Amino acid sequence: MSVAVFAQEATEQESDSVKKELAKIQKPKVPKSFYIPTGLRVGTDLVALGVNAFGDKRTRYEFQGDIDFHRIYLVGSYGINEYQNSGEEFTYSNEGSYYRIGLEADFLQYDPDHNTLTFGLRYAKSNFSETLITNITNPFYGLYEESLTNKNVKASWIEMTAGLRVMILKNLYMGYNFRIQLNRRIVNADQFRTYDIPGFGRAEFDNRWTFNYYLVYRIKWKEKKLMEKPR
Repeated sequence: MSVAVFAQEATEQESDSVKKELAKIQKPKVPKSFYIPTGLRVGTDLVALGVNAFGDKRTRYEFQGDIDFHRIYLVGSYGINEYQNSGEEFTYSNEGSYYRIGLEADFLQYDPDHNTLTFGLRYAKSNFSETLITNITNPFYGLYEESLTNKNVKASWIEMTAGLRVMILKNLYMGYNFRIQLNRRIVNADQFRTYDIPGFGRAEFDNRWTFNYYLVYRIKWKEKKLMEKPR
């Protein structure tokens, strides 16, 4: 009888010990004050500036901003785009703008420099007009031009993103974003099939991937606090 009682007491003591150890390694609760935004990051896409400098078909400028709510970032970007392509029998051009908005989660929550490794989801929309001029040879009228225009075209899609930002100087960051663009939709393209979409690219693809490289400056109005690592 005494052996059974002793064994029961040992089991209870072991159980209490395990509970105490689990309590020690339990993740600390995030204070509500951590969810108050501490700053705004604004920047521009260096890939777009490189295309402008070294390409001859596209001119694009894109700006991005995000604001932090602890590990969650509200992200938005806006861009303007002009594109022109021509061949022996056609000239195509478009002009428009686009925006993206969404949320990203940061997985570098203990980094003192506030570098970020993020994964997120965004909604994107583009508004633009496009023109196609074709050279047509007719046996009766000879060579003539036909001009077609899609006005007020709208396109939308969803993006899954993965990105990294690393501080290179105080409050100045550089980093990339990979985007998987999904479920592309186009409306108001009534005169001819859309060829290129600002912010998306070639319209022949319903899904595609793209890459951006940003230079970002952080405007802080409050010191961003860090959670303590679990011991």
